Parts: sequence; structure tokens; C-alpha cells
Amino acid sequence: MLPQYRPPTHLIGAIVTVLLCSTATRICGQEIKCYHPAVPPNTRVTLSTPGLTPGTTAVYQCDEGYETFGNTTLVCSPTGQWQGEIPFCGINVAYRKPANQSTTAKGGNAIHANDGDKTTNHNEKMCTETYKEASPWWQVDLLRPYPVKVIRVTTRGCCGQQPLQDLEIRIGNNSHQLQKNPLCAWFPGTLEEGVTKTFTCARTLIGQYVFVQLGVEGTLSLCEVEVFSSDELPVHHCQSSKNLENAALATFAKKCYFFEVNKGSTFKTARSTCQSINSDLIHNLTTLDMSFLRAQLDRWKPKLKTQLVWLGANKDPGVIARTWKWVNGE
Repeated sequence: MLPQYRPPTHLIGAIVTVLLCSTATRICGQEIKCYHPAVPPNTRVTLSTPGLTPGTTAVYQCDEGYETFGNTTLVCSPTGQWQGEIPFCGINVAYRKPANQSTTAKGGNAIHANDGDKTTNHNEKMCTETYKEASPWWQVDLLRPYPVKVIRVTTRGCCGQQPLQDLEIRIGNNSHQLQKNPLCAWFPGTLEEGVTKTFTCARTLIGQYVFVQLGVEGTLSLCEVEVFSSDELPVHHCQSSKNLENAALATFAKKCYFFEVNKGSTFKTARSTCQSINSDLIHNLTTLDMSFLRAQLDRWKPKLKTQLVWLGANKDPGVIARTWKWVNGE
């Protein structure tokens, strides 16, 4: 049996108080501090004071080539908590990727919504357009799953086009059944004509396909749709040279690609040009690489000087040899 507790006789009948001592920067002698703030991908943070005491500010800056979304400054509160939401630094991963839509009307092809041109006048056929139908949609295939946080939509701004109403944006890996993909954002009202609106998903969604759909009957016309992810390189990170100053540049799966579409050359010259930047002709291609290259070449087809494209592969010497090897020997 446990011994019975009896209070000291000098405390019987007295009032016992517990003191909670605090000041602006201390609690019972212990200094209040914030933890070091989180640093998301592609971001740098600068602290106003190294001590992380209340009043310290954390200023965020995105790396070159990434766009900033959200507040860029957090403040350490008197309770030792950071006030404010950490910003998001992302890059548009929808640019020049394969696009599709429910129907196409008046030259408003699906690829007009991710060609990098934010012109809102469709008279020059710079935007997409569907026929009037129930719940028209537009889709972009990112070619691989990306973590996506922000979508930016530029609407058509001329010609009395029906404004966009009841807009849904979904992100996922189902390319056929739109409603099975998670919802990123829903805008139940009417989007004004000729404006650019940013939608932020409640949480980061991972998916290969991004859908924009109207929830009502109407015509869907989009001038630009940008899909922002933190999981890709900007073209600023790609080394170049004078030999490639006129080449088109793209990144995919954190690799750099140069497309010299304005002139033809021999295999030897093409490879030498790549080697001038410590690179080589494209080799060891995966299925994803092939999908990306096919999409890029389809976009550049009108400007190509030839229908032949050099890849980094060589045929074994010999009259009847049928073995091909990549330039790295594999």
C-alpha cells in the first residue's frame, strides 16, 4: 500500500500559488527563439538576425529561373512561431507539351494554350476554342508526373466571346476520365475577359495530366495555361556556347536539350557542336525521352530545314553489320 501524502503543517490552511514568469523574450529565464525556418526547393532564405529571436524576419528569394508565389517574408512572433506562409518557387512545366481538347472550332487548336504567347486577341488564332457543348475541356500531357502547386490561366479578351464560368482544374494520372483526377481548384463564378488568374491547389498534387473544364454548357477558349512545379530545371541552368546561340532550348526530367532547327549539318559537325559544351548528341533514350522529343519536334516541324534529325548512335563498321551503338559505347 502506498504511503498517504500529508502536506507540511505550515502549509495547512494557506493559499499556495504557482507563478508563471514571462517577459517579451523569456519564459522563466529561458530565451524565446524560433526554429530555423524551412527552406523549400529552389529557394534561398536570408535572416535579419542570426539569433532567431522574436522580431527576426526571414526573407525568401527564388533561384534564377523560378517564379515566386505567395509572401516572401516571415516574422518570428513573441511566442517563438513563424508568422506567414512559406512561398512556392516553381517553373512552368506545361510549355510546348502535347495538348488536346474536347472539340476544335475556328482554328482554335489546343496547342495555342501552352505556346508561351499570352496574346488575348483570338482574331489571329492565338487562343484555343471549342464548339458550344456540355462541359468542354482542355488537357495538357506533362509527359511525366510532376508535383504541381499553382496553375495560371489567361482568358480570351475580345470578340464578345462567352466568359468562362464554373471553371474546374484537375491534376492526376488518368488521361480519359477527368473526374477521377483530384481537384486542384474550382471557380464557381465568372472569369473576366482578357485577364490572367492564378489558382493555388490546397495541397501539392502529383500528376501527368492537367485538365481545365467548364461545369456548364458553353465554349471553352483559353489563351494560355501555365502549370508550375518545383521539380524541373529552368533553361538558365543549361550551359551554352556561341555555336548554339541560335538553338532552341528546353529542359525535361532535369536534363537540358538544345535543338538546332535553323540549319542542317553532318553527324560529325552536329556531335562536335554538342561536345563544345561538354555534352553529346542525344543517346540512351528512354520511352519518356522519346515522348518529349517527339512533342518538341512536332512543334518545330514548320521550321526544320530537313526531316532528318541526328541522334547519338553509330553503326558498327562493316558492310553487313547491323549492330548500332550509342555514342557512349552502350
